[in-house]
Amino acid sequence: MEEQKIKYLNQILALFMKYGIKSVTMDDIAKELGVSKKTLYKYFKDKNAIVSTLMKMDLNSEMQKLSSLTNSSTNAIEETFAFSQVLIEKLKTVNPSLMYDLEKYHPKAWSLFINHKRVDVFNCIRANIERGIDEGFYVSIINAEVVAKLYSEKIDLIFNQEIFPLGKFSVEEVYTEMIEYHLRGIVNEKGRQYLIEKKNKLTI
Repeated sequence: MEEQKIKYLNQILALFMKYGIKSVTMDDIAKELGVSKKTLYKYFKDKNAIVSTLMKMDLNSEMQKLSSLTNSSTNAIEETFAFSQVLIEKLKTVNPSLMYDLEKYHPKAWSLFINHKRVDVFNCIRANIERGIDEGFYVSIINAEVVAKLYSEKIDLIFNQEIFPLGKFSVEEVYTEMIEYHLRGIVNEKGRQYLIEKKNKLTI
């Protein structure tokens, strides 16, 4: 992908993250980029094409980061916290309406997200669970496939404002609680002690 197009996409992504997708028009995008609509259409067929391209870029970038963290984490619990930190920083910049806009108005991009959580996220979590069992931090009787599916299917629930209204909950707060809930449900005594020690170090 050419450099100028990537630059434009990053600017557009910041716009969507701040205001949501539906409320941002092609006129808004052209104005933000400082180009005419004619120039904008030379790079992008339409808004749907922009959203789908951004989704692919964002998901690829996320997976590269998670893969790097897997290789650098000392154990499965640390890997989970590292994953969480990346996603929490990302969630802080996301307009809560973005996921709703994707599902309702951009089915192609939404399909990419669904596939991502059901394949990429699922595989990451299942591998983490298997690693934690091998390292002696997670209970050995756990069904890694079932738990990984439960985890991955809860991701878009974080953005559901009927369940977690924005005025009462932030998306990063909900995600943080989900991770805590997830870990405490799969750690054994050794893992529980590790979590306690880690939390104590973070609060010192």
